[in-house]
Amino acid sequence: MINNVETLANVPGILHKGSAWFNGVGTEGSKGTKVFALSGKVARTGLVEVAMGTTLREVIFSIGGGIANGKAYKAVQIGGPSG
Repeated sequence: MINNVETLANVPGILHKGSAWFNGVGTEGSKGTKVFALSGKVARTGLVEVAMGTTLREVIFSIGGGIANGKAYKAVQIGGPSG
């Protein structure tokens, strides 16, 4: 049974690279990757896929380039556009 599209998106990588590869990505308790949509006041917007265990700070500041135009970091919304 497939829980959601993100689960389905993991299947090609597992079939191509094997289950050992998938088990080597992420943390001991959470294997694999997570997709984030970066939008709003970050310097670099877009879709990113990171290993499970990557912090939101890393996603926003290292990958997203931080908050654009010297604005202050106020909040982050997770869970999709509906919250």
